[in-house]
Amino acid sequence: EQVSVIYQSWFEDFEITNGVCPANWSYQELSTIADIASGKRPPVKSDNCNEKTPISIVGAASVMGFTSEANHTDKILVTGRVGTHGVIQRFNTPCWTSDNTLVITSPYYEFTNQILHRIDYSSINRGSTQPLITQGDMKKVVVLVPDEDTLAIFEKFAGSLMAKWEANNNENVKLASLRDTLLPKLMSGELDVSNLNL
Repeated sequence: EQVSVIYQSWFEDFEITNGVCPANWSYQELSTIADIASGKRPPVKSDNCNEKTPISIVGAASVMGFTSEANHTDKILVTGRVGTHGVIQRFNTPCWTSDNTLVITSPYYEFTNQILHRIDYSSINRGSTQPLITQGDMKKVVVLVPDEDTLAIFEKFAGSLMAKWEANNNENVKLASLRDTLLPKLMSGELDVSNLNL
């Protein structure tokens, strides 16, 4: 992923600052740049997306069902609180984050996303038989935070790259759906394209 390479170049290898960490960059707790909260149990749960349950329920590692309403309509990052740790999910459409997740919001969305991918989750795991990460432990993770100008430049650049990636991904989903609809009709002869002039 291009954004990951850029993050490493700027904030780990310090290539934009001649290999030196600038004096105005500082190590701070994650809570200084991001809000961290727990998800909640959904009001209803269905295995199917339908008129009554059109909203995705987000679990620790993937969508785990559907419900009737959203508890988030903003741009969020989600990771597992109980069970699976280290899978980072991005959402900017209405969803319900389940009670086994941590929900992260930040004005520095792309920067925070990169940080979340680099955390050693085993070092903050509290559970023995059932892995557990608390909000408090996540908030206290220490991260390198650059000056405001550098952060804004990274956020704009990374945001632009990720917007293009998401648009391409959405287009691929639409094309796959169209293929899955048309291919059986072509194979059965229901749809005839022999007279098309290409």
